[in-house]
Amino acid sequence: SLVMWFFIIVTIIAVIGVIIFIVNKNIDEKVASHSKRIKELRKLNDSTPFYGVADKRTVSKHYDNKGNFLKIEPSYIMTADIKDNLNYFKELHRKIKENQARYPEYLEKVKQISSVVTEEECKELRISWSSYTRREEKFFKKFILSPTLNFTYTVVMSYSSPKGKVNLSKEESFNLQNVFNCMESVSRSKLDKETYQNIAKVTRGEVSDSLRYDVMSRDGFKCVICGASAKDGAYLHVDHIIPVSKGGTSTPSNLRTLCERCNIGKSDKIENSPSKQTTPKQDTPKQDTPKQDTPKQEKMICPQCGGELRVRTSQYGHFYGCSNYPKCRYTRNIPKK
Repeated sequence: SLVMWFFIIVTIIAVIGVIIFIVNKNIDEKVASHSKRIKELRKLNDSTPFYGVADKRTVSKHYDNKGNFLKIEPSYIMTADIKDNLNYFKELHRKIKENQARYPEYLEKVKQISSVVTEEECKELRISWSSYTRREEKFFKKFILSPTLNFTYTVVMSYSSPKGKVNLSKEESFNLQNVFNCMESVSRSKLDKETYQNIAKVTRGEVSDSLRYDVMSRDGFKCVICGASAKDGAYLHVDHIIPVSKGGTSTPSNLRTLCERCNIGKSDKIENSPSKQTTPKQDTPKQDTPKQDTPKQEKMICPQCGGELRVRTSQYGHFYGCSNYPKCRYTRNIPKK
């Protein structure tokens, strides 16, 4: 039948293809092991070491605060990263520059390596001279070294609104010279004003709305110095215990809740957070108290102003909104069950 003949023909073609592949592979192995040109290139490769370094670096940042997203540029993120990893980038730059210096001389030596195979040698290998030289050239190009000569630094930034209706992004790439210029600016004993401000924006921008809420929740939505809360009319801030100007980071351990008055009074002074201070333990005997089975109902607190989050309704459905609207326009999605 036609189906049987079709199957036979396909099988024959497949077998022929496998045979051709095996034959070509054996010929390639003969050429690669016999070629004096390829052996000479391998010796050159061993005597001309290049540094194996990365040719690119990509940093991705996501923001849930539109203000932070808009005021921070990709170049600021690169500057902050290079400052934090200065030794790594200095070493990277040095190795790439040495690769660039060695490469022209290496290519000149590669050009001087030519094929010396004779027709008699090809006959002994049972390979035609044209087939031998063609395969030799293919392997020769394959073994030429390609060291890292350039470097690309890419920053990808994104922002998503609480309800996911607004999605923004920006991306920028920088070359090796850009990285070198940035290294010079952050290597100075004293940063210039613009460089310092750019790095400070990146550090402060790490305080996302989510992190802000976590810090305030940890501190009971009260100023850790005076105890004031939003109920007392205080406007709460998230403060860097070690100021950004003194090298402080935006990690939870370096953040605390302060009211606006205490934060302004503290300015950029360095002090220990009162929330971390411990009080001496009292040697009072423990009393057995009956456990309460009634669950505690905690109010949802706005991380921006400390007001109460309430369920509101719009044409798009339900969401949490601040009770201080329209003075505070903070919103949050209601998690789907």
